[in-house]
Amino acid sequence: MEKLKNLWDDKLWFKILVIVVILALSYWFGIIAILLGFILFIYAIVTVIRKYIFKKNTRFKVRYILLSFLALTIMGGYGYAQTHPEEMEQSRIRQQETKKAAETKKDEDAKKAAKAKKAEDAKKAENAKKAEAAKQAEAAKQAEAAKQAEVARQAEAAKQAEAAKQAEVARQAEAAKQAEAARQAEAARQAEAARQAEAAAQAQAAAQTEQNGNSSGYTRDANGRWHRSNGQFASKKEIAAAGLVW
Repeated sequence: MEKLKNLWDDKLWFKILVIVVILALSYWFGIIAILLGFILFIYAIVTVIRKYIFKKNTRFKVRYILLSFLALTIMGGYGYAQTHPEEMEQSRIRQQETKKAAETKKDEDAKKAAKAKKAEDAKKAENAKKAEAAKQAEAAKQAEAAKQAEVARQAEAAKQAEAAKQAEVARQAEAAKQAEAARQAEAARQAEAARQAEAAAQAQAAAQTEQNGNSSGYTRDANGRWHRSNGQFASKKEIAAAGLVW
């Protein structure tokens, strides 16, 4: 092992030979080379952590490890592609199928999304239409309510006017009734006054007649009948001739 290390340090041809052998093995054993390349990549990350975080010395430099990772990965991939064309073709076909399936799924998803969007737009349009119809119905309802309120207000105003009219008619009728009652009372008063005046006149005439009767010898009983001085009933002609009232 010490001899190999000395050859690597001292002999350039040994380094070239080792690199060529590794590249050849990577070409023929591509999968192994790719696996080793990823291992080297992980080792490079660990080396960076040890060196820059934990401040520990490392046996290999990070740039050499990364170069080894790239060389093994590239050569292993190229060699595998050259030595396994059927598998690469199948892999390419699988990739194409996967890509095609993904594109088909993408198209289907896009169609579904477009369909869903169309349905959503239709639903929104329908909801907007329903909302507009509801708004118009509400406006019509409010207009109808306002119309009915106006009709009710006018009816109430007409009712109040009719009531006022009827009250005025009743007031006028009551005034006319009171005036008629006053007129009748006045007529009754006047009639009573006339009757009393007539009664007074008749009483005065009766008194005068009584007085005249007493002077002429005729007398009048309680029933209004005239008697002669001898007590016999007198006739109307006698009473009239005597200037008395029957």
